Amino acid sequence: MNPPAYFPGTMVPISATGLLEGIFNVTNGITLSQVCEITGLEASTIQNWIKRGYVNPPVNRKYSKSHLGRIILINLFRGTFVIERVASLISYVNGNLLDRSDDIMDDSDIYQCLCDVLITSDNKVDVNESHIQQKLDERLRTFQEPFPGAKNRLRLILEALVYSCLSAEYVKAAKHLTKNI
Repeated sequence: MNPPAYFPGTMVPISATGLLEGIFNVTNGITLSQVCEITGLEASTIQNWIKRGYVNPPVNRKYSKSHLGRIILINLFRGTFVIERVASLISYVNGNLLDRSDDIMDDSDIYQCLCDVLITSDNKVDVNESHIQQKLDERLRTFQEPFPGAKNRLRLILEALVYSCLSAEYVKAAKHLTKNI
């Protein structure tokens, strides 16, 4: 199986510049159509997630780095889990989904951690389990817990995201292999 050539959960080719950094260094927010273009999601799906309380509404019709991070995380997890379970997993690490004050880590930073763990220096996706575990340890080494046990929660969710991402890629490969059967 060829490793994916896109940032996890998006339609954007992997590059040396981090996805969210590249986008939000040049703008203070993006439109719904841009979110759709980046993620490959339909606008109605994102609007449904907002109505259901999984994503905060945009501010002045602009989606922030945090919004995009949350949308990508939900999109990644839903490749493996039903949406209600996805919300439960994200709230495990970030409490009330619509209250940023109880977050262990901003959704955009969680997504960046995922990319740091999965994407190698030569812009390929790493599927080696021992490398993934090592990268998780390295990435969280300096993490400052807002409360005892927060680091363990964050690590668990990051590990679940990694395997959810990888499993979604294997499902795509299996579907591609069997499409003519």
